[in-house]
Amino acid sequence: MGLMAKNLKRILVIIAVLITLLIFRLFYIQIIGGDELAAATRAQSLISLEGSNTRGIIYDRYGSPLVADNKRYIYIIKEDNFSSDSERLLEELEAKEIDNDDKGYVVYSSEAYDKNTGKKLIEGSDAYVLQASARYSDEQIAAHLIGYVNKQDTSGAAGLELMYDQQLSGLNRRIYAVADVKGNILPGRGLVITSDGEKDSYVKQGIRTTIDKEMQKAIEDIIADMSKDCAVVVLDSKSGGVTAMACTPSFDPNDIDVHMKSSGDELMNKVTQGEYAPGSIFKIVVAAAALEKGIDINQEFECSGSTHVGNLDIGCETGGEDGHGTIDFKEAFSKSCNSFFIKLGQKVGSDDIISMAKKLGLGEKALDGYPQESGGHLMTKQERYGDAIGNLSIGQGETLVTPLQVARMTNVIASGGIDKGVHILMEEESSDGQVLSSETADAVSSMMESVTESGTGKNLELIGEDGIPKAALKTGTAEYSDEDSSKTHGWITGYTPCEEPEYVITVFVEGGISGSAEAGPVFKKIIEYLQESGSYSKPTLA
Repeated sequence: MGLMAKNLKRILVIIAVLITLLIFRLFYIQIIGGDELAAATRAQSLISLEGSNTRGIIYDRYGSPLVADNKRYIYIIKEDNFSSDSERLLEELEAKEIDNDDKGYVVYSSEAYDKNTGKKLIEGSDAYVLQASARYSDEQIAAHLIGYVNKQDTSGAAGLELMYDQQLSGLNRRIYAVADVKGNILPGRGLVITSDGEKDSYVKQGIRTTIDKEMQKAIEDIIADMSKDCAVVVLDSKSGGVTAMACTPSFDPNDIDVHMKSSGDELMNKVTQGEYAPGSIFKIVVAAAALEKGIDINQEFECSGSTHVGNLDIGCETGGEDGHGTIDFKEAFSKSCNSFFIKLGQKVGSDDIISMAKKLGLGEKALDGYPQESGGHLMTKQERYGDAIGNLSIGQGETLVTPLQVARMTNVIASGGIDKGVHILMEEESSDGQVLSSETADAVSSMMESVTESGTGKNLELIGEDGIPKAALKTGTAEYSDEDSSKTHGWITGYTPCEEPEYVITVFVEGGISGSAEAGPVFKKIIEYLQESGSYSKPTLA
């Protein structure tokens, strides 16, 4: 019993010592060392490094992604550890530096990852490597149409990204690193991804557009090397869906901050935002208004080289000094005779011309809800006085249109007088409505074919081996003033093939000498692409 008592006493002593040590430790933590530990805790903070998200994908009509769905690798190196060796290894990976919220680190992004190179970075620079997803590719197509997202919260900021932001927005996610007081990422915690929602895996389905990705890329390649800025839009004639939309100069949505600070207009979507005088392509409107009013298709007028209207003498550029002489409706359209159309416009009247322009979709936005789209301008009643009819009849003066509006107008003619509207999502239906008689549409179509055969579009050589025009079209040269000097824009708009049209093509060249000379070659290359690619036989799906 004595031995047991001694052992019990020893155990109690040990317990008492342990309790004493525990009490002392708690006292130290709460009283003596509280400030130090609090500081250490505060130092272990989340450092924001790079943004990512679960934003929905934008697809083309065939289900191919228009925005990047590719993986990217994020390389994160503390500034103190960044060296020339680090830079060399990153160059081998073709990595580009990206902005981050914490300047104590350098962050690079690349589509490539090499195991050996990555190992050298990790061992030599204490780098961290993370796989993430990029929103846009380095060679992003359809940039103007798609737009871009806000860097801060990845919400839509322009284009389709803004228009359909609600459908595309998923859970916002950000990449964080847990670091100690010295800024070193803590072992065992490393990089973490946090989400503002409960289900980090939640991803929106996205939207399916009417764009043909292959066609979009081909057209961007066609206009890439042009010396002058231009805009191109292609519509699916049967549905009114936009199959391609491009303009120059373009921009890189991955480097949007640079473009925001630029004095250029690369962020401007000229197809939807650009307002330009239509020039002679407006003769489509005047011709349709005249025929709907009952003016004889065989109407003739004299062209002497110029026409006096009010205080204006308006020359006929295509007729030369002596003019075309006596010229009929169809020939005047094909040769774009200003004198004939001024006299025709006087006979029709400005009210009926403006009314027809509205029926054909001019003077209003074409894409319902598309951000920053321009509506153009049609002469008000106050502007229709004196010699205004002269300029109105040939698409000059106060009249302004966008390339997208022109494409819509052209499709009314191609569709037998039916306005199918314009849309960009596959699930949207065309809003068919007969806005002019099929007889008038057919007559204007015949005139547009004559432009290809013997008029201002003859030089494009768009006549097939069977003698049938490959496209019906109208060219236009529009005058505008720039710093007290007179310059011109070039237009061409038309559809293909002439029988059962499948595509409407509108090309605008800013500062172009003429429609046939500078917009025409682009138009022709697009026709050739459609033929060579088999696009005529593709299902439209819309």
